[in-house]
Amino acid sequence: MKRIMYPLFAAAMVAMSSCQDDIAEKPVTPAQPGDEITFGSALTDVDAQTRTIYGDKPVTDDNGTYYPVTWEDGDQIAIYCPEASNGNLVNYKVTPDEIDASHSSAVTKVNPDQAGLQWGTAPVHHFSAFYPADRILGQQDGRLLAEIPVNQDPISWKHEPNEAGGMTYTGVANTDYAFMWAYNEHETVDGGDVALDFKPWVTILDVEINGPETPGQEIKMSSVQIRSTTNETLNGEFYLDFTAVEKDPTNPNAAPTYIQAGNPNATRSQITIQLYDNNFHEEEENEEDRADFITLGHNDKIVVRFYLLPKDTNYDTSARQDLQIRVTPYNSAVLTRTLTAEEGSQKGGILAHKVNKVILPSVSQTGPNYWMSSLNPNIYVTELSLPGSKMSYQTQANGANVVYQDLSIAEQVTNGIRAFQIQTASTNNVPWYESGSASDQVLYMTVAGNKTDTRFKDIVREIATGLKTAEAAGKNQEYAFILLTAALGECEGYGPVLNRTDGELAWMDAIRNELAEMADEEETYRLYTGEITPTTTIDDVKGHIIIKVNYNNDNMGSHLRENDRIPAMFAKWGVFDDVSTPFTETSAYAINSMRWGTSHNVNNGALQWFYHEATSVGYNNNGGEETYDQKIGNIEDMWERSIGYYNSNSDHSMWFLNDLGGCYVNGGYSSGESQSGVKAWTQEVGPYATRLLQNRTEDATLGIVLINYANPENDYSGNLIQTIINNNFNFLLRTRGSSQSNVYNASYSKGGNAIGWD
Repeated sequence: MKRIMYPLFAAAMVAMSSCQDDIAEKPVTPAQPGDEITFGSALTDVDAQTRTIYGDKPVTDDNGTYYPVTWEDGDQIAIYCPEASNGNLVNYKVTPDEIDASHSSAVTKVNPDQAGLQWGTAPVHHFSAFYPADRILGQQDGRLLAEIPVNQDPISWKHEPNEAGGMTYTGVANTDYAFMWAYNEHETVDGGDVALDFKPWVTILDVEINGPETPGQEIKMSSVQIRSTTNETLNGEFYLDFTAVEKDPTNPNAAPTYIQAGNPNATRSQITIQLYDNNFHEEEENEEDRADFITLGHNDKIVVRFYLLPKDTNYDTSARQDLQIRVTPYNSAVLTRTLTAEEGSQKGGILAHKVNKVILPSVSQTGPNYWMSSLNPNIYVTELSLPGSKMSYQTQANGANVVYQDLSIAEQVTNGIRAFQIQTASTNNVPWYESGSASDQVLYMTVAGNKTDTRFKDIVREIATGLKTAEAAGKNQEYAFILLTAALGECEGYGPVLNRTDGELAWMDAIRNELAEMADEEETYRLYTGEITPTTTIDDVKGHIIIKVNYNNDNMGSHLRENDRIPAMFAKWGVFDDVSTPFTETSAYAINSMRWGTSHNVNNGALQWFYHEATSVGYNNNGGEETYDQKIGNIEDMWERSIGYYNSNSDHSMWFLNDLGGCYVNGGYSSGESQSGVKAWTQEVGPYATRLLQNRTEDATLGIVLINYANPENDYSGNLIQTIINNNFNFLLRTRGSSQSNVYNASYSKGGNAIGWD
């Protein structure tokens, strides 16, 4: 493989020219039908497949300045020949030349015991080759099926001092996505080895992120994303079509084209890289303490690579102008840079099939964290992963003896929390000497099961104010979710003494009344009053609050009327024989039917509620609503099952709630809730869940995730919050089909504009 050559420019981007891999032809006698086709000499003692090496930095020598590209022992290529007599797609191994690893010395079958491609009877054979072979998922009508993932996190990070006196953190890219191709036509009478010249096919972006401009300042980073502002496909499954090359094989600019495959209604216009390094704190002795999101200081840099499907038409690889880079500092507003070309220059735009260098300005950090407004508005709400707060109102400021949160509700909204667990109790809103009726019931907030003087609607208004503040800042896609539960011991009944309605039923009446009151004042409370269905999207609910009600038994559920249209979703809490499950349900881990508008005949609902919810965790597996092993096991099991449901549940009807909050009990902790138990469990589960999710590679929602101390600055929960948010950008979330492109707001004019950013 010849080196990738390119001239250096002092510009924001530099385009690289193509690379080739030459396999020398050897003159032999004409081939006969049935003879095995050879691409090189025999190969022995080859290590297991690794990957082709792409140099991290350009080098300069007598050949010019270039990115070096070399083979490694065992690299595999797939070769397709439609005229072959015994099957037309076979994988081969490459042996690099001992003197110059940018050339190969031999190409042989991966499996020496199986037949390779064999000459057929046609006078001319056509060979299409692709690297790497293990990325070929199949073939159809001569087209090779492959995939570029939306998640392109580095396989590791390198830490090196740079010339400016700072540190450069280079993400070692998975070059399995540096797809290359080769094509040749070979006449049978010529016999001999078939020469294959490999060229790059994907478009590569080499992105450099620079640390803060001010000496002494440090900014923790979260992720970097490339997206198409015109909704062009950048990733996912595709068919590689060699027709353009076959029709014009002498054209040096001809290249295979692609045809989109897989799910077209998915977020395929973006690729995200998390800036999370498992070895960032190298000095730490404990391996678990080394992992963190990368923090940049003055003169520090991050370098990462993106692999994109190439956009070219009729071999025209002139600069495209629809790409935008979005850099997200930790718990901060997004910084954007649109890569637009300038007339007669290479200062902008991206060239297809090349390595493009992008140097970004110094990063800055500013809030609030309006992350939802960076998502595709057509994503189904059941697909999203929402960071949520456990016992959202149970703070020291609200009188809690055992504190689960250290931020107010308003502060949680500002810091990116979008789901809230709220406990309430009903109150008979009449003078003490009156018995009251169903219409007199209202909801008050509780703290640790004790009723407060704060109405539930006041908390809803606080969240709504946060959404309106986002809209004033130009962030129009934020919404919130409230999980509403009952402190039944504090719920008052109503009616005559001899025929009094129980408190649990009064709570259902209070829900009807309170939500109806708020729905009448839409601008104040922002309740979402439309019906929630499996196909509800961000665009439907933006700027509003979704409420989901937990009730405890059929008596409570049947208390509401069949024709009620309460703006909430309803599902029972506990084990009920309403949904068939592949596991044994418990009161803490179950799937139940969910219905919008009423709890009456909830089994008629079109939605399902898969929840894991337990507060007390038995230390050393001693008691609790769940023991330690049960709590951890169900956390993992839900996220594993969500992958299967994602693949099989195409109607998007399943909602997930995974409660990672809670409190250690017993085994040295109190038998009930204690502050030490809450802190100890948080310190255990936060880093554990972050590691678990950072290693996750499958497409699927995490659902609503409840967390103790839902504060990005918390040492144990902070990274988990950002990891949950990033899940919405790292994977192919499904969207409602749209006939028109979505145009994203590329501006960065709110909250301070970094020089050089949009």
